[in-house]
Amino acid sequence: MKYISKVSIIIILLALVSMTAVAQEPIGVIAKASGTTFHKKFNADDYSPNAIMGTQLKNHDWIKTSDDGFVAIFFLDDKSQLKVKGNSEMEILASVERGKISKTISLDYGTVKATVNKQKGEFRIATPTSVASVKGTEWWVESDENGDVFIVMEGVVEVENLISGTVQNVGEDETATSNPDGSVDVEETDDDAIPEDPDEDADEEETGSTIHELRIRMVNEETNSEKFIIIEYAE
Repeated sequence: MKYISKVSIIIILLALVSMTAVAQEPIGVIAKASGTTFHKKFNADDYSPNAIMGTQLKNHDWIKTSDDGFVAIFFLDDKSQLKVKGNSEMEILASVERGKISKTISLDYGTVKATVNKQKGEFRIATPTSVASVKGTEWWVESDENGDVFIVMEGVVEVENLISGTVQNVGEDETATSNPDGSVDVEETDDDAIPEDPDEDADEEETGSTIHELRIRMVNEETNSEKFIIIEYAE
């Protein structure tokens, strides 16, 4: 079986679900998983093997990938997406601020690509060295013990180095390097340095695919309301 090569998301809201109880409400869903991956629930002590497509993600859930692993996450409130490449580990955090949901991806290490739609709450990616926030954009983050690299494809990303407090705005086709010594360097993006997107690679190879549909029903028992997520994918 070939894993999802392209994911298109359609949201059908049968009723608005209150997201004030972020700790219990799903924040996102695993839209794709391939290779060696792991998922740890917010109330679990250890990882479980295989991040399974369709799994709902909540506040304080963890995702980890090995060399060949890949996980795509779809966020329910604003349709933003996160692609997690191999050798990555991250925690999903969410909070309600003035009635708006703000999400933080706490990236211990690894490579992720965020496609963030314009939203009411903030979207951040935090590493041991830096924190970056956006309202709506597409960007890559690579993080390891040597610091962080932020590659902005569209929009603007605000990068803050946590050691020095230095803040830089990084625009389209620019790359920022945030270093453990507190410095932040911004330069024009080298196309050869942009990580490969597994979904795009699969799209180029895809021929004669069969379209399948994954329907996820989400129920809020407290408000007696529900909504469906429909994920269409090819194999």
